[in-house]
Amino acid sequence: MFALSDICLIDDDDLRSQVKQHPRAQELLRALLYPYGAPDHDFVLRNRTVLPFDAGSPDDIAQVLAGRVPVLAAGSNRSPRQLARKYCAPFDAGDIPVTRGWMHNHDIVYCAHLTGYGAVPATVTPCAGTTVRVAINWLDPDQLHHMHATESLGRHYDYVQIPAAGVVLDCGLTVARVGAYIARYGSEFSPGDTFALADIAAENRRFAARSQWQMLQYVARRAGHVPHPDFIIRLIEDENFRLAQNGLRKP
Repeated sequence: MFALSDICLIDDDDLRSQVKQHPRAQELLRALLYPYGAPDHDFVLRNRTVLPFDAGSPDDIAQVLAGRVPVLAAGSNRSPRQLARKYCAPFDAGDIPVTRGWMHNHDIVYCAHLTGYGAVPATVTPCAGTTVRVAINWLDPDQLHHMHATESLGRHYDYVQIPAAGVVLDCGLTVARVGAYIARYGSEFSPGDTFALADIAAENRRFAARSQWQMLQYVARRAGHVPHPDFIIRLIEDENFRLAQNGLRKP
């Protein structure tokens, strides 16, 4: 999913040096670069290629998207790289339209659980007064079923429909409701500790914003470990250890 050349995307000089010298650098990159780069404009993913999505007026766009379910892409699902990974062979996804916009009175925050590849993933949560930049994936029924299979439904997430009155899409299209993957462990790591994704733009943000590496450092220290790339490798390799880090940690 990532090449060694992607190490340049790590901002922290010390961390970049550690990852560069690590024998499992590519696995570390998959964790550390979450939620991955994404265009800040509407696009269509077709055969792993990003194409502009400009279908005309909102009425024209609605016709193109008819029969598809709007699903909020809180974290990596807004990234072409992640979508291409999830919808690779043998699953032939066809086109996946993605529209961008803003969501009022919500924020994109880190889940209080960890992924099998060592990242702290994302979810959406109500947050009065905050407006956050969002992406909407427009999935046909087969694509939605496949997306469910990648999201650990019933274990880490529940899929729900939420009112979309506060969603304003750049293309002018109006939606009544959007699907969303809501974290079962919530977003509070310790009492009062909820963190927004620094890589996702927001206005009037109420939660402290952190990068992925800052979150992994937080999780490591909370577990009594030294923050180091080897901590991420242990999260990947030791499922019991990883699961023990999930959820609210009370003092």
